[in-house]
Amino acid sequence: MTGWVAPKYKGGPKDSWMFREVLGIPFYRFDLGYSNEDKVEEIDKILSSLPWSDNSTNQIWGGVKHEGGGGSDLYNHEPLRYLFEWMQDCMAEVCDRMKIPNEMICNAAWANKNRPDEWFFDHTHFNCFLSSNYYSSGDSNAVTKWYYPNPYFDKTNIFPVKYSGQDEYDNIYNLTHEEPTVPGRFIVFPPTIRHRATPNQEECDRITVAANWFPTGLIDAGGVSHLNVKVIQ
Repeated sequence: MTGWVAPKYKGGPKDSWMFREVLGIPFYRFDLGYSNEDKVEEIDKILSSLPWSDNSTNQIWGGVKHEGGGGSDLYNHEPLRYLFEWMQDCMAEVCDRMKIPNEMICNAAWANKNRPDEWFFDHTHFNCFLSSNYYSSGDSNAVTKWYYPNPYFDKTNIFPVKYSGQDEYDNIYNLTHEEPTVPGRFIVFPPTIRHRATPNQEECDRITVAANWFPTGLIDAGGVSHLNVKVIQ
């Protein structure tokens, strides 16, 4: 049961994308449903039919090899070509907004599925410059939650606040943001910010595609500082 529900795109920007600061940090959002709602449902059917394997607290795309031998190449799955080409166009807009002249290449991509009561532990993303998440299906009550260190308590060994339980600790000692699941939404964010998926309290599955991006070509910081990178898939 995928739980895909046609999103209600009313009152949003006509050009399909939104910029918003989250915790004072730029996050970029794009909604595929603004331009092609049928594609949102088609992509969800493709992702739902993928093979899945157990991943501690949820399910992960069956192509992922846990020993590290590969499997983060969902961008090579031909039925998802449209999705990754659209995401590539979105990243071009992000680069333009961030004044980055380089093209961003997807260097890792995989899919996660949270069945009822499943969740995903908090983590960051490695070996990338930007991270992203595409929401394929799920209820808006299932959210991605980001944690950013509260500057009042960060880099100090003084902890004067009383708390009960890990959740309350995280909410006190971090600034947090919750992003609702909206099928067809693509969100771009810094990879070093801790985030997790909260438990899926609905009967439908919550399927997302995680993708990491890295700039390819000459990275020129001016002067004598240069880095020439060729990102391959």
